[in-house]
Amino acid sequence: LDASVIIWIVAEAREEHSSAIEWLHKHTDENLGFFLLEIHAYKIGDSDPAPMFKIIEQPNDFVKTVKNIANKGDLNKSEEKRLEFWTLFNEALEKRGRPFNKHKATTDHWYTVAVGSSQCHISVDLVNKEHRIRVGFWIHDDKTYFDELLNHKNEIELAAGFSLDWDRLDGKKASIICTSISGLDFNNPDNYPELIEKVIDIVIAEKKAFSPYIK
Repeated sequence: LDASVIIWIVAEAREEHSSAIEWLHKHTDENLGFFLLEIHAYKIGDSDPAPMFKIIEQPNDFVKTVKNIANKGDLNKSEEKRLEFWTLFNEALEKRGRPFNKHKATTDHWYTVAVGSSQCHISVDLVNKEHRIRVGFWIHDDKTYFDELLNHKNEIELAAGFSLDWDRLDGKKASIICTSISGLDFNNPDNYPELIEKVIDIVIAEKKAFSPYIK
């Protein structure tokens, strides 16, 4: 029917759902938008149940814009360097048998990894100004969840095999639990293979460590 907006409604959003929507956004025309919604039922007092839709994934105009810019070849130096890094990152993921879902290389400074919940995700962030790469477990908007995880700090860090920085980010919606590796320099890509292998190892370790506590 020539629809330009497609809405997928599920009872419980899983990693596979989010990955599918992400793939569609990055491989379809910019005039198409895809939503992933969870349906919940609520009652107020003795009222009949009423539906409430929670948005899990939605169109990201920035991703579409970046894709158009990349296609036109109009990239600044930082964008070119980030695109180069993520392209190599994806190649390394393929060689290692895709230990976690990959997505198309972009000019973004971040690379998200789904963990099977709409409440949290892992993000790899290129912080070139500080010559480091941060790998963090982000909690979107739930300080209570952060506090619950903090109660298991020792078990999580033991399972990961390294210590983590726990930042509740009071005053902001999100919270982050992360670690960083140094050595990133867009002007010197010689150590990219080594950095990428370390990042992949850390993502795998964080996914394993947080997995028992995902909700």
